Amino acid sequence: MDALIFKIAIFVILFAVGWGFGRYTERKHLNELDEQEQRLAYITLDNSRFKTSPHLGQMISSNVVISHDYFKYVIANIENFFGGRLTRYESVVERARREAIVRLKLEAEKMGATHIMGLRLSTTELGMQGGMVEVFAYGTAILA
Repeated sequence: MDALIFKIAIFVILFAVGWGFGRYTERKHLNELDEQEQRLAYITLDNSRFKTSPHLGQMISSNVVISHDYFKYVIANIENFFGGRLTRYESVVERARREAIVRLKLEAEKMGATHIMGLRLSTTELGMQGGMVEVFAYGTAILA
């Protein structure tokens, strides 16, 4: 009986430590994204399909793959069992989308562009049982 209690205690402790580190890493990533988004706010985005520009443009792209941690996976499976929104996965997709746009803006900044036209995002689920999400962002950097 004591061995079972010991094993359960070890599992709970390791689960709590893993969950804490996962939350810390996610918060750190979100703070870094906030800082970069503010710094790159001067680069404007336009997702209109049929706009043209008299200025020279060049196609740019970025790609990011983000994985959820094991603890989000466990909680999301419980949420999935009962149905409804999988809020744990929504945060992973949001982080991937924001990171892809930041990387796209960094590419535009390297070229000296201040505007990105025709922004498109493509999302793909990777890994077994949707363990990772890939976001591919592309558009035309306008050199004005």
